Amino acid sequence: MTEIKIGGRTIPLLYTTCELVEIQKELGCTGFQLKDQVFGIRQTDEDDPESIVFDCVNEPEKAEKLCMLIRILGNAGLEENGEAGDLTDKWVMRHMKPSMILPYAMLTVAEVIEGNKMETPAKQDDGKPVDEGLEEQQAKKQQGN
Repeated sequence: MTEIKIGGRTIPLLYTTCELVEIQKELGCTGFQLKDQVFGIRQTDEDDPESIVFDCVNEPEKAEKLCMLIRILGNAGLEENGEAGDLTDKWVMRHMKPSMILPYAMLTVAEVIEGNKMETPAKQDDGKPVDEGLEEQQAKKQQGN
């Protein structure tokens, strides 16, 4: 879990399917659309892969959406750690220094990327994938006999 510090609090960020659904409902975009609609990530020079710009630094609508995203992921992280998910959009905006928009955007992107990584299925000794759901069903049937 990525952590950011806002207003003297350490806020863990968590991105799972639960947060994706909340993002879709509240921000009106998919996880893949976050790049354009929230972060505004673009490459200014096709030949220079390091010429990346985050428009959320200069566009108020995107900065506001970034704060909403931080609130969603932050509340999820707090709840996952057994704390109250008590962040509000206004609290995040009020306590986030403008100089931190870019670093927090980059950390939030990292958490979204981490949350989107595919988990590899468990392998049997013969190298074939294991259907864990099927194995659970078969184990229950065997216990019932």
